[in-house]
Amino acid sequence: MISLLSRAAGLTAIYLLVLTSLDPGDILIGGVLGLGLVLALRARPAPDRAQRSRAWLPAAAGVVWQTFVEMVIGSWRVVRLCLGGPARPGFVEIPMGERSRANVALWGVLTGEAPDEVPIDVDEERGLLIVHLVDASDPDGIRARHRAAFERWQRHVVA
Repeated sequence: MISLLSRAAGLTAIYLLVLTSLDPGDILIGGVLGLGLVLALRARPAPDRAQRSRAWLPAAAGVVWQTFVEMVIGSWRVVRLCLGGPARPGFVEIPMGERSRANVALWGVLTGEAPDEVPIDVDEERGLLIVHLVDASDPDGIRARHRAAFERWQRHVVA
């Protein structure tokens, strides 16, 4: 308790030095801000690190494997396109579903790794992730593939 109060007093002193003021109102505001910061940033007991890593590592390994497979398949699609094979480039809208902002960021990074897919936009109003593909001939299959990847691996890596 004394440690918390001494940190709050130190932050209050810095606040007052910056303001170059000793008015009672400034002291009160500095004290409230200092105490609030100290309480908000205090150390909390961490969950068991071994337990967290046991749950996270298989999901992270799955994401790496999934990304590797998508890179190989995407490279084949690009080679096929370059050699004159059939392709129908286009945009596909993928529903965000239950993805958090962190999940959307992870989705963008992983999707961009495959050479045949480029994340274009996140339309938060409509709840859509927009991606451009070298071969967008089966949009329902693409949506299903992205949904399955999220459900199986990505959901567990990032909260």
